[in-house]
Amino acid sequence: MIKTDMLVIGGSLAGLAAAICAKEQNPDLDVLIVEKYTTGYAGKANRGAGIMDAMAGVDPERYVEYHTKYNGDYLNDQEFLLDYASGLDAGVDMLDRWTGGKKISKDQNGNYRYLKWRAQITGKDEYGKLTFDNKDDFPWTLIAIDLDYLVTVRAYAAKLGVKFIDRTGIVGFLKDGDRISGAVGYNIDDGSQSVYQCKTAVLCTGCCNYRIMPMWAGGRGEGLRAAYMAGAKFRNVEMGSFYNWTSEENFESSMGVEYALYNNKNENVCAKYATVQHSDVDAYSIAEYYKQVKAGNGPLTYRMPENPLMPFLMQCCGSSAYFDRPFADDFWNNLFFNAFSQATHHECIPGLVGETGGLYVERDFQTSVPGLYAAGDASHTGGAYHGATTSPCMVRGSGLANALYSGRIAGEKAGAASMNLEFGAINQADIDAIDAHFNGLGKQGGTVSVMEFLPELHKVMQPLGNSLFRSEDRLKAALARIKELQGELHTLKADDPHNSFGCLEMESMLLVAEMFFTASLERKESRGWFLREDYPEHGDELYWVTLKKGENGELTTDKIPVPIERYKYQPEK
Repeated sequence: MIKTDMLVIGGSLAGLAAAICAKEQNPDLDVLIVEKYTTGYAGKANRGAGIMDAMAGVDPERYVEYHTKYNGDYLNDQEFLLDYASGLDAGVDMLDRWTGGKKISKDQNGNYRYLKWRAQITGKDEYGKLTFDNKDDFPWTLIAIDLDYLVTVRAYAAKLGVKFIDRTGIVGFLKDGDRISGAVGYNIDDGSQSVYQCKTAVLCTGCCNYRIMPMWAGGRGEGLRAAYMAGAKFRNVEMGSFYNWTSEENFESSMGVEYALYNNKNENVCAKYATVQHSDVDAYSIAEYYKQVKAGNGPLTYRMPENPLMPFLMQCCGSSAYFDRPFADDFWNNLFFNAFSQATHHECIPGLVGETGGLYVERDFQTSVPGLYAAGDASHTGGAYHGATTSPCMVRGSGLANALYSGRIAGEKAGAASMNLEFGAINQADIDAIDAHFNGLGKQGGTVSVMEFLPELHKVMQPLGNSLFRSEDRLKAALARIKELQGELHTLKADDPHNSFGCLEMESMLLVAEMFFTASLERKESRGWFLREDYPEHGDELYWVTLKKGENGELTTDKIPVPIERYKYQPEK
């Protein structure tokens, strides 16, 4: 058995931030990161555009007002959101310090190089760098981080004394009464078991993305399943339906497609949704795609030269003309060439990312299970601070910003709690139960591989009519099919540890899908990112849908009124 004061599950940015902040706050604290793959290369934080939100001196109240009105649609916990906005700039400074001041792009004077979303080129400065208009359309801005930064963050954590165990997946939690006392994991290569005893745990395993879009395919829901089995509550799971524009030829995401998406009648069908408040992919433009195809107006094609974001995007992602990021420049230039230069057509489709999380957390990022904290996308929507949005809150750059902020606060709070706790008891019978379940996966005489089974899940999750533009009949049919697939898990086969984990991932994705469709049926309205074809208007009440495991083992739901009366920003009557 391995003992540690604070167990961090997941070695992405959120997990590293939690470990570092706990260790910096209490150097004597024993902190261990257990990562399924390799800490410093894990998660989604080094797979995106490498841009991160910052306030840059903007009043955080403006951020709260904007997100509440235009993105969260008043389902926000506005007090929590103010905490978040107020902490963004401190997070930038921390990350700059952890990376030795060398990974965040800066100007010749050593100041962070900021860029507003959707800014347009105005010329060049005296150093030959592009300049932008940087209009104040959005009350936040962006910085740029080189994509190899996370390895440097790991090295910094190691210098502080943070310990690491890689290539080990945590599959279940252990409890002493109501509180977390440990966890059980398995090596993904040889299947060997490891048991961890801890005072607190921080779950940073990301959300569930169903293995559809490649950039996000690593989010498979095992951490969410482990928390659910431990009795944790979930909130806003129905918001986990993020789609991005893509092509069947490369499955890479394209930004700003809704500005220039045409049907077969030569009509620009989504431009009306790309308003001045538009700060990311718009749910209504995705729904419009569904309507156009259903009406026989497909295929829909993307005219990239008409996208007003292209000058911004090219300088942000694939050029040193504004930001200085050598690794990112090589990565993006290669990706752009490989993905787009060989294209044979301009047809565009929505691809389901998912981003289904929703692990309920309070403002200290503690879950409903004592001793269990959660950070990153696992708990983003469950914190409700960004309201009726999917992760990453419909703002480019919020993925990194949220991972860093939530990891920092969760680490500080869990670390402080660990200093005042004794180790809880470990029950061997609980270890045996987890072991029997994990090692029984794929060992029931099944003949179907995970990769043969996976497309059946995709057939339920990918269609827009199920996961985004929803209706009661389609939701019920989708939920029924998910339950059928859960009943067919015994047909899976596993002949090595990798395939055993594949079976666990399949079980986890189906559980998250069940929560997603169950919560979606409970919300009978359209609000923010959440759309119902049969309930196109706002409902009369503001509420959060919560889920948890009931006493009989079945999924149970509840509705919690949003305490809107105590918040500053009120919906229009």
